[in-house]
Amino acid sequence: MKQDDETLNQQLAGFRDLHRVFGEMMADGPQERKEELLCGQFQTLSGAKETALFLLNPKTERFEFRAAVGRRAGKYAGGHLETGNGELQSFRASDLQAAQSHTLTIQTKTNVYDLRDTCIMVVPIATFSRVYGILLCEYDHACTLDDSDQVELIHVFLNQLSPLCKCSVEMQRLEEKAKSLELLYKIGHKLSGIRDEDQLLEAILELIEQYIQVDRCSLMIMDEDRKHLRIKKAFGIHDVDIGRVKVPIGEGIAGYIATGTRPLLIKDIAAEQHLISLVPQKENFRTNSLLSVPLATQGEVIGVINVNNRKDGLPFSEADMDLLCKIGSEIAPVLQRSYMALQLKKARELDRDIKLSMV
Repeated sequence: MKQDDETLNQQLAGFRDLHRVFGEMMADGPQERKEELLCGQFQTLSGAKETALFLLNPKTERFEFRAAVGRRAGKYAGGHLETGNGELQSFRASDLQAAQSHTLTIQTKTNVYDLRDTCIMVVPIATFSRVYGILLCEYDHACTLDDSDQVELIHVFLNQLSPLCKCSVEMQRLEEKAKSLELLYKIGHKLSGIRDEDQLLEAILELIEQYIQVDRCSLMIMDEDRKHLRIKKAFGIHDVDIGRVKVPIGEGIAGYIATGTRPLLIKDIAAEQHLISLVPQKENFRTNSLLSVPLATQGEVIGVINVNNRKDGLPFSEADMDLLCKIGSEIAPVLQRSYMALQLKKARELDRDIKLSMV
């Protein structure tokens, strides 16, 4: 009976501790402190020497480091999880067993941590089969949590943690969407306020540099013969006379995009063997990712906008492509109006010359 009472008291103490931790997490305060708090709680429950939290970044679709506790807390700061062969999806919270990973690494800006020789427990934080976070625990040796009471506390903890992580990820998603809407609003404002085309396009490219954070961007338009593309505006292209750049339709990445109305997102050009021949000057690519979007009105391509070299070194994402497509849909009518005005001007000049020749 005494042993049963002790077990019950331990269970109650564990649940009270969880209640206290989640009370602190729900209260006002810095997000970083809350994430450290949950790492500390899971370290206590799991008995790990180090525990780190990685949350899904909805823009990059990577699990990025957020907090850690332990002997070398913070060694993964700025990093993200990388796995092969879908290993991350093979982990289940019900396993709760430290084992050696075959492909799991953590990449930071300065280091790549290979965890193959490390005993780790990877616990997904999921809601309705959607993983929003990862708790990574490191041990000195392989171990399994056999204490049923401790395992029950862990599952209670994870069940309470899942909606909080989901909320955090969704907040990031909303913040990214708000940034995109802000950019589109500013572009719309400039479209209504700036009449000079060159100034307008230059202002829009400045906004692209600011919001999408790229080193290089070029806006190309069709020649009148519709056989070549020329650079209208650009930034980040050094030691090149952009006024003399002439790309045949169908050649190079931009020429390839100009043959259709679909954007092209390449996350790793080295893996796209059928496209790598379209990039003749690979030395200009600090990263292997690029994004090209056709500028089209009424189904007709009139130009292409290209970006490459994200400043953070990450590949472009589907969210980047969607945003650049929306920007392109704003720019294309401006270029079309400019083209039509030029054609009208030439027609009037031709009509004037014909009348003069008949005098």
